[in-house]
Amino acid sequence: MDSNGINMTPVFAPIYWGTAVSLILCGVTVLQAYTYFPHPSDRKSIQIIAACMAIFDFASTALVVQSVYHYLVPHFGSVLPLQSLTPQLSADCMLSTIITLISQLYFVAQLHSVTKTGKGSWWIPVTVAFLAIVSFVFGIACTATMFIFHHDVLAERNHIFNIFFGLAKGFGALTDIVATIAMCKLLSSARTGMQQTNSMLKSIMNYIIHRGVAVTLVQTLLLITFYAMPKRLDWLAFHVNVTKLYANTFFAMINSREHLKQKHATTAAASFNSQSYSKYHLPTATSSFAAHSKDVEMQDDHVSKDSDGYPMNAMPTVTKTVVISDL
Repeated sequence: MDSNGINMTPVFAPIYWGTAVSLILCGVTVLQAYTYFPHPSDRKSIQIIAACMAIFDFASTALVVQSVYHYLVPHFGSVLPLQSLTPQLSADCMLSTIITLISQLYFVAQLHSVTKTGKGSWWIPVTVAFLAIVSFVFGIACTATMFIFHHDVLAERNHIFNIFFGLAKGFGALTDIVATIAMCKLLSSARTGMQQTNSMLKSIMNYIIHRGVAVTLVQTLLLITFYAMPKRLDWLAFHVNVTKLYANTFFAMINSREHLKQKHATTAAASFNSQSYSKYHLPTATSSFAAHSKDVEMQDDHVSKDSDGYPMNAMPTVTKTVVISDL
């Protein structure tokens, strides 16, 4: 030991930086929840799910901060506390498992709403729901192992904990991959000849792909660091942020719907006005005066036409309406 003391960076740096990032992501969740809740137009069930997401995410942050305090403040400079896992971190794992299930089942409900329109088979949401439940079961088993074998999680890992942890995170990543691919394929098959609808579907798919890539990437990095570096705590930096990503992407998707609706409505209105004006333009003052100075010619179908041969007071006909239901 030199005059600067023992270098604890390899031990505590992942915990510190993981917690710092989680605090930032928690702030983003609070901001998104603040944006969503003043005037929500969703059903009560969706509002309750959103409230649970925000509360669980904040509680998870509090549990992680308390654990970091336990390891760094009362026992500063000692690695002995790392021989035991705090109950707060075990509880955070439980919240992470619940939030993951809620987010994935919400995705299942979206898949079900698309398949109800005849754009896919019923087995698609059933498969994703099955994978999500399997991940949840293994997540509960992993949490129970963390409570029971709390002395064999950080310093020396229990073999049972290794198995349940890998299965929980592996099935979680697989669920997100399957759900993302399935939703993109279903939305692609829903394309129509209307430019506005196709543009909206493309925007929705971009959100879904970004969500799937973000959560899958973190889950994959968590598994890699967990098994590739068994003597280090780098995996904790990803573990404490899994909950935050699921909460953030959940609120990002439900908040983006209003923006997409407004964008789609504005684009459709502009296109409608442009087409209406080009096809059924108003006559100029000169042609209007000339038209009123002549007799109105009635055709066999009894439709009055102006001096330029266009129907008077004609309105465009809506030939097809595409409704994208959101939950």
